[in-house]
Amino acid sequence: MHATFFKKLVVAVLLLSPPCAVYAAHGASPLKVVEEIKVDAPREKVWSVVDDFAHPISALSIERIEISGNNAPDQAERRLFLKDGLMITEMLTKRDGERFMIGVHRKTDNIQLLPAVNYTSLITLRSLDQDHTVVEWKARFYRGYPNNNPPPELNDDVAVMAVKKLIIGELAALKKHIEKPVGQ
Repeated sequence: MHATFFKKLVVAVLLLSPPCAVYAAHGASPLKVVEEIKVDAPREKVWSVVDDFAHPISALSIERIEISGNNAPDQAERRLFLKDGLMITEMLTKRDGERFMIGVHRKTDNIQLLPAVNYTSLITLRSLDQDHTVVEWKARFYRGYPNNNPPPELNDDVAVMAVKKLIIGELAALKKHIEKPVGQ
C-alpha cells in the first residue's frame, strides 16, 4: 500500500514537472556593469545635462538625432544616427528629478556596435558636496549570443568588457562636457 502511493506520487511529479533538460538549457543569464565618475560640478548642473534626453552628451560619433515623445518615460524615444551609418533607437524608461535618476532602454540591438542585447541603463547622481557629484551608470544586458555555447566574440566576457568600455567612454564625455570652461 505504501509502495503504490509512492509510485503514484513519483508519476504525478514527473508528469507535472518539465523535463530536467529545460532547466539546463536556459541560455544566457543577465549581466550587469556598474561604473561611476566624479564630476566637479553641483548635482543640479549635472542633472540639467543628464536629464536632456533629446541632446545626449556622448562619446559616439553622432551625426543627427531624431526625438519623439516629449521627454516622458515610456513615450520619449530617440534615434541616434551615427556618422558610420549605424542607427541606435533608445526609449526613456525612467525620469525622476527628485531622485536624480534617468533610465534608458536600447530598442535596437546591433552586435557589431555593442556585442550585447536587451541593453538597459540607469544613471543616478549623488552629491559628494555642493561642488562635486558622483555619476553612477548601471547597465543590465545579455551577451550578444543569447543561446548556449556562444561564439568567442559574443560570449559573456566580451559583452561585459564592451559595455564597460562604452560606459567609461560615455562618463568621460559627460565629465569633459560639464567641466569645460565657460566659452569653450
